[in-house]
Amino acid sequence: MVFKRVLSIFLIMILFVSLLFPNSESVNASTNAAITNLIVENMENPIGIDTVQPRFSWKMVSDTRGAKQIAYEITLADSEKNLKNGKYIWNSQKQVSERSISVKYTGNVQLKSSTRYFWKVKVWDQNNNILESKEEAYFETGLMSTDGTTNWEGAKWITDDKSTSDPVNVTLFRTEKDLRNKAIESAQLYITSLGIYNAFINGEKVKLINKGNSIDETLNPGWTDYKSYVNYQTYDVTSYISNQSKVSLGVMVGKGWFGGRIGQTGEYPQKVGNKLALLAKMVVTYKDGSKTVIVTDQSNWKSSDKSPILANDFFDGETYDANIAKEINGWNTITFDDSQWNPVSVFDYKGKVKGNRGAAARIAEEYTLTPIKGLKYSGIEKPVSEGGKSTYDFGHAITSNVDINTEISLKAGETLIIDMGQNFAGVPNIKVTGTNGTTITMRHAEMLNDGRKNSTIAAGGSDGPKDTLYRKALTTAAQTDKYIVSGDGVEEYQPVFTFHGFRYVEISVDHDISVISVKGKVITSVGEQVGSISTSDQDVNKLFNNILWGQRSNYLSIPTDSPQRAERAGWTGDAQLFAQTAVYNFNDIPFLENYSEIMDVHSREQNGKYGSVMPTGFVGFLANTVASGWSDAGIIIPWVLFQQTGDKTIIEKNFSQMDKYMDYVGANGYSTALFGDWLAFQATSTVYLNTIYRAYDAQLMSKMAKVIGNEEMVQKYETLFAEIKSDFINKYFDEDFNLLTASADNFTVSRHGYPGADNAQTGLLWALKLGLYETEAQKEKMIENLTANIKNEGSMIRKDQPENTLAVGFLGVNVILPVLSDIGAEELAYTLLLQDEMPSWLYSVKNGATTIWERWNSYSIQDSFGDSGMNSFNHYSYGAVAEWMYKYMAGISNDPNKPGFQHFILQPTIDSGSRITWVDSSFDSVYGTIESKWKVKNGTFTYHTTVPANTTATVYIPTNNVNTIKEGGQPITKVKGVKFIEFKDGKAVYELQSGSYEFRSIMAGSKPQ
Repeated sequence: MVFKRVLSIFLIMILFVSLLFPNSESVNASTNAAITNLIVENMENPIGIDTVQPRFSWKMVSDTRGAKQIAYEITLADSEKNLKNGKYIWNSQKQVSERSISVKYTGNVQLKSSTRYFWKVKVWDQNNNILESKEEAYFETGLMSTDGTTNWEGAKWITDDKSTSDPVNVTLFRTEKDLRNKAIESAQLYITSLGIYNAFINGEKVKLINKGNSIDETLNPGWTDYKSYVNYQTYDVTSYISNQSKVSLGVMVGKGWFGGRIGQTGEYPQKVGNKLALLAKMVVTYKDGSKTVIVTDQSNWKSSDKSPILANDFFDGETYDANIAKEINGWNTITFDDSQWNPVSVFDYKGKVKGNRGAAARIAEEYTLTPIKGLKYSGIEKPVSEGGKSTYDFGHAITSNVDINTEISLKAGETLIIDMGQNFAGVPNIKVTGTNGTTITMRHAEMLNDGRKNSTIAAGGSDGPKDTLYRKALTTAAQTDKYIVSGDGVEEYQPVFTFHGFRYVEISVDHDISVISVKGKVITSVGEQVGSISTSDQDVNKLFNNILWGQRSNYLSIPTDSPQRAERAGWTGDAQLFAQTAVYNFNDIPFLENYSEIMDVHSREQNGKYGSVMPTGFVGFLANTVASGWSDAGIIIPWVLFQQTGDKTIIEKNFSQMDKYMDYVGANGYSTALFGDWLAFQATSTVYLNTIYRAYDAQLMSKMAKVIGNEEMVQKYETLFAEIKSDFINKYFDEDFNLLTASADNFTVSRHGYPGADNAQTGLLWALKLGLYETEAQKEKMIENLTANIKNEGSMIRKDQPENTLAVGFLGVNVILPVLSDIGAEELAYTLLLQDEMPSWLYSVKNGATTIWERWNSYSIQDSFGDSGMNSFNHYSYGAVAEWMYKYMAGISNDPNKPGFQHFILQPTIDSGSRITWVDSSFDSVYGTIESKWKVKNGTFTYHTTVPANTTATVYIPTNNVNTIKEGGQPITKVKGVKFIEFKDGKAVYELQSGSYEFRSIMAGSKPQ
């Protein structure tokens, strides 16, 4: 009895203490919360990290309102066992901080090379409960060197000097090594090449293995400036070796960016040498700690240029002979006789060798395409003008539909065209049967000819009969693959050393075959999709889907301008204007960090200059051309990444080069003859845009200097901006406050023949965005001129163009709708978004686009194809409109004063014309998934949003009376987690804690329901 009484008193005391001291620590007491998404250097469980201070990030997940992190502790160990037993090499100790992204390693122990480290994080929540991460999280360091020698353990660059082709087409390398018949703990492969490689261990292709998933990376080591450096990749190949007594390592190296035609333009072979080369090290570690090391050298490696791949080039395609493949079957296994192979030679590569896979391309199986249609033709009906019966200018193909769901018989002389239903970057995968020696030719194109000329554009129109491939816009790119059949049953072919931009595959043969299947294999470097938007308008939804496909197609090792023609280069103007949209769509932070590194290296080698094409390639001299809006990508992209993540690392790393670039432009100016507002129907003076981007850069530099605490630079760039603004106002405003976007510089016509104009859309937009005015009268006049220009009432401003259309090019496309919204012209912004007359975003949708076009008028049903000299149907730039769709239409915007989405803005923009009545959007930020879903019906606004744990948001709810607003059916004043800030411009403003909310309000102009 006494014991029970004492126990009762004790329990009561515990309860009393817990009530009196609610913040006392308890482990995992908050059962609905968890710590997830542990990443290092913005990647999940990365291997091959050559960073002395890796950055750690995690997310807190909870459905409790107000859930947040108040402190964290990171622990790091060099094995799972040591992590579990508390034998840490680093313990951050408890840090009172809400930060959960990009926390740098600050341990006293220098991280070792080629070492796997395991880590976990402990978080204290708002109630002082402790949450511990449960998932296995690790990262593995690479070789921690850049000289190509340190930690490579004697590995040398090797090449095949006996190769008879010049330039070399493909080189095969192989070696074998005895293992020690002991239990294997792990195995790592470090590899790179001059060219692109496919590696095999015991005949099995090496893939990236992560958490049981197998990722088929391709086209590695990726596109860098090979004159300066090349990236190497690290693979965990433990599962490839097991406990075998011998291991073989075989590597096939093709031309890629280094040795192909694009590399010739970039002068890589001229400066480095035209031999394909390999550098590799494989380390097998046994459970007793001993190791077997295999390195590329002259002693044990053999090489051969006898390959089934007879030709390969990114522009032209690949030729594969299955009979040679039979002849050298097993070349990458331990049973192969390589006595007839050549000895290798050591190759002296002067560039650096750096670990990086942030932009690695992969065969994205989740996007694999199957045909939607097939047709055959065996002849051409000539046009009437040539004595035929066709009413088309170029005649038409005589076609018949085929059943794409069954085996297709294709006879010699017939042509089969397969429609994949989607324009994309990748390769075909075919399965066929046929007789030995049959050559299957596959040509690729984005569009089919409509058989018509273009009466308004001399270089436009079809290049052949209706229903044949339209290929004129490919310029000199052949985009043709050939497969020579072995005759051994069902044969499967998928090119490995090329990629194409296409929707249609044309298949022709010199002997009869049966086509069993055709698929489209997508190649891309995009990460996981993190953003989504759907609306009540199906055309807008199609536009958004086209934007996603444009990014998938053109984010391939670097941000390219197109995946189909003989160009595919890293144009910096395209990259910078699309960067914000890119990181809303996909987790492409590592991808753009990699591109920033490319630009940084370029600048260091060019005395402070960023270029207009980086890395070098395509027209080589353009890499060193300093052009406004283009070379400025070196400043703009780091700013975008900082705003998206709140991580200032990239600013700290690149700021000195940004400053040198600014000094260079200050001393030498921009080029005045190139680019400008590319492909704008109404041209703004390039000199004017030079001033605009100089001012924009000065603004960003001042802000970034403030971020890193450099007050001297803050003053430097605030002063520079003030000077530019003063000069701008004096030069470009006339006495009536019109903006002289053409006449002040005697600018009459753009490079594309479009007329220059004062009060041009792009010029007005940028002046408003940057605040380049002194008085409200100047601002109001610019707004008046801008709206008049867009409305084009009576077609007086832009002759022969419809009302309510845009006239911007590349440098205006990502600012037009945001600026309209910022000046209060939301209805006009929606009108432009929903316009489907040319020029507009939905014009391409109306004309059948499945990606974003390069030109507003790339094609029209009325006029046929546009100018073939530059006419890509997969060019992501104009897709930058998605930035407005996320930030304004859906209302998910970063807070510029608190970067990184730990605090953000929720301000959905309602279409007052009721053309779009609902929007459903989400964005998985670095802190968690934000949801923003609104609907307007009968004057009632319904809004669902989710604010992730450890974040807060400011929300704007349109209403005619704050007293009508309810959340979850309750009056807003009674709701937890919501704090009223103000009522302004027809919107009630609240501060939200984390959690999910359902708001309902009566909008202005409506009667309460």
